[in-house]
Amino acid sequence: MASTSPRSVLLLVLAVTVAVSHAQLQLSETFYDATCPQAASIVQQKVNAFVDADRGLAAALMRLHFHDCFVRGCDGSVLLNSTDTMLTEKEALLNKGSLRGFEQIDEIKMELECACPGVVSCADILALVARDATAKVGGTSWPVFLGRIDGGASFADEVNSSLPERTDNFTQLVARFARVGLDARDMVILSGGHSIGQVHCGAFFERLYNFQGLNITDPSMDPEFAAMLKVQCPPTKPIGFMALDATNGTFDSAYYLDLLTNKGLLESDVALLSDPLGVEYAIRAVQDPMAFLNEFGWAMIKMGAIPALEPYGWRRHCAFVEPRF
Repeated sequence: MASTSPRSVLLLVLAVTVAVSHAQLQLSETFYDATCPQAASIVQQKVNAFVDADRGLAAALMRLHFHDCFVRGCDGSVLLNSTDTMLTEKEALLNKGSLRGFEQIDEIKMELECACPGVVSCADILALVARDATAKVGGTSWPVFLGRIDGGASFADEVNSSLPERTDNFTQLVARFARVGLDARDMVILSGGHSIGQVHCGAFFERLYNFQGLNITDPSMDPEFAAMLKVQCPPTKPIGFMALDATNGTFDSAYYLDLLTNKGLLESDVALLSDPLGVEYAIRAVQDPMAFLNEFGWAMIKMGAIPALEPYGWRRHCAFVEPRF
């Protein structure tokens, strides 16, 4: 099995450090050391308890950080409730009914406010939660750089043009990631987030039942896998659920093995293998799972440094905006 050399790890760390430094100079691992030294431990304890009670929450909590950072930067705007004058990201087609974990974030925020009032931002909570949820189900931990400032605005109509779509091809995926400062390699690595979580059957019905409008199954899909999917997801059951990879609930590199063996679900997942970069990385991730786990962490650091479009202040409650303080 291949391994990652110390030199390659060092170069990766330096590259990510430079990217983080250019993106947001104020982010630091020690940001709360003086004002709320117990912040990280409070978050980790709460996340561990949530995932112990519902393992599926790990994917949901990680996903919140993705959906937050890709729209208006990492500013906690995905957590805001709609108001009379603002239809927020929660209500967007790609988010409504699919994102969850909001109650858990509110509970974490409440405990942090009791311990350190007005100190820890909602955006930082999302970054810590994503790391801890991933590590809880098999991933490796990574340093979380803190000091994000919450946004004060959230708009549903900005979501669909910002988030990757399940029908995107490789070129479209690269373009969407590039808009937030992430490159093609980041995209391939962060797609590995689909190692955990589930998706509605309807999300891949076209591949399963009406590929390219021809009323056939995508011929690139493994036949036995397709037959199993048709049992689990009959045409009359579009709202059923299917695990995104073979080891549902465990964060590992099985997602890439599924792709290489023609057992991917979403068009956007399968699209990774349409480009040599995706093929090369998938093979490498399968051959060296630990390298993937480490590189995923560094890619999350880079994503987590996407600057807020309109920083507002530290919100005392993650679901609504109060006056600045």
